[in-house]
Amino acid sequence: MPEGYGEFEVDIAALMRSSLPAYFDGLNAVPLLTEYIAEIPFQAQGAYLLLLNGTIVYVGKTDAQAGFRYRLTRHFHNVQHRQHLDPADVSFKAVRVFVFNMFDLETMLIEEYTRVASLRPIWNTSGFGSNDPGHRRENQDPALFDVRHPVDIDREIKAIDPGTHEILAVLLRLKDLLPYTFRYEADGPGRQAWRQGHADMRGHDMTVPTGPQTTRSILQAALNAMGPEWQATVLPNRVILYKEDTTYPAQVEAFRANP
Repeated sequence: MPEGYGEFEVDIAALMRSSLPAYFDGLNAVPLLTEYIAEIPFQAQGAYLLLLNGTIVYVGKTDAQAGFRYRLTRHFHNVQHRQHLDPADVSFKAVRVFVFNMFDLETMLIEEYTRVASLRPIWNTSGFGSNDPGHRRENQDPALFDVRHPVDIDREIKAIDPGTHEILAVLLRLKDLLPYTFRYEADGPGRQAWRQGHADMRGHDMTVPTGPQTTRSILQAALNAMGPEWQATVLPNRVILYKEDTTYPAQVEAFRANP
């Protein structure tokens, strides 16, 4: 090596491994609520932790396409209306990291927290946060998170004013309101066919009863109006409404119009 010349290399991965978990430890977790998520700078990217009753259950990272707000808001919705899971018990920590594209930050943190706790964060191996599998893929095996915490269609919601409404209008409102996927059969072409629904929904009315409302009660009223050929099926992570008579391997339950 020439005199007066040297080479210095910073091992970013080793530095992150030794420093970032300690930095996370110094942060206070806050509830996984939209008002806290909204306070994070819009374009901020980095790593985050989800905690359940103070225990780390999920390690995630953001990228250029999806920052903290997008990912944490998605997780916020994903823990709502789930059996055996109180959203109030879920909190998060987020750290903006300005240089991390050259190595897998998420994997590094998972490995480090697994080493410290001798247990991998449980939601990282459960399919938590997976994308909706899409139309007519209901025969796929459900994610472990969804099996442990299936959607709760008996949770009280404030959806539709009691009275007579077009069926499609009610289903559109329900689709917009629910924190989990709700899909129904549509008879039009294209990805936006759900906006037009099915002929049995358009221009046909249903009665929304008075009293407390749940996803179950609204769907039951819709089924009663559409007739016995329609079936509502509850799967671990979503609800579907199709004109069919089908039993799905992973279904939690299915119901039809009252006789």
